[in-house]
Amino acid sequence: SNPFILFREQMANLPVFNNPDYLNFPKIKEGNDLNSLLQNYWMVIHPPILFLGFASTIIPFGFAYAGLINKDHSWTKTSLSWTSFSAAILGTGIMMGAAWAYESLSFGGYWAWDPVENASMVPWMVLIAGLHMNLIYKSTGYSLKSTYIFYIFSFSLILYSTFLTRSGILGDTSVHAFTGADMTVQLLLFLLAFFVPAMALYFVRSKSIPTIIKEESAYSREFWMFIGALVLFLSSLIITAKTSTPVFNKVFGTNIAPPEDVKFSHNQVQKLY
Repeated sequence: SNPFILFREQMANLPVFNNPDYLNFPKIKEGNDLNSLLQNYWMVIHPPILFLGFASTIIPFGFAYAGLINKDHSWTKTSLSWTSFSAAILGTGIMMGAAWAYESLSFGGYWAWDPVENASMVPWMVLIAGLHMNLIYKSTGYSLKSTYIFYIFSFSLILYSTFLTRSGILGDTSVHAFTGADMTVQLLLFLLAFFVPAMALYFVRSKSIPTIIKEESAYSREFWMFIGALVLFLSSLIITAKTSTPVFNKVFGTNIAPPEDVKFSHNQVQKLY
């Protein structure tokens, strides 16, 4: 939590640090190197690409937020290229992480349904749903409200995934999660500062968002794009609910046990989609 703390101050209980000349000890000086997982070349490539994808989701969120404030919905055309960029970068980062997990062999495959893996995939799925809703609105004028909702949720879920990872709440269920960071309050405030005003503004402006009363044909391409986006969103909700079990336990004082076989539990539900 403080990058300026010296190692000898953090580990003062170890006898070796009682000697002011400890840096000249051969074993301390040479060290044991990073573990084999972190020596993999994906360590250099995967994290910055993934974080770029995370950060870029604020652009479609910003377009949607500005549209709600100004009651101007012309942003949907401009946002398409930015949303496509964000979806492509974030999707690429996730695939790179899958390749890293496979090569390191510690996860036993490309995807282990680890909570932090899920936390990166869910915002991407919602963003993809929002991108398709944006395309539908551009083509037919339908699904503008859905576009707003998905863009707001995609960035909010990025903040929620940051909370899951950095708060330490997943310390016992995820090999990715940080522990002891003690940033729970800050991360929750950061999440609420974006999500609550955006959703409040959405409900206030909901009546002024243009909608087409006429039902769309069940044979149209746009209708089935909407169904596909809805499936992605429902899938995201289920994954988020399963991943958030430790959060529910801590908030509500419950003792819900995670599935005995996590992979089977997730696969069983997702195959239905």
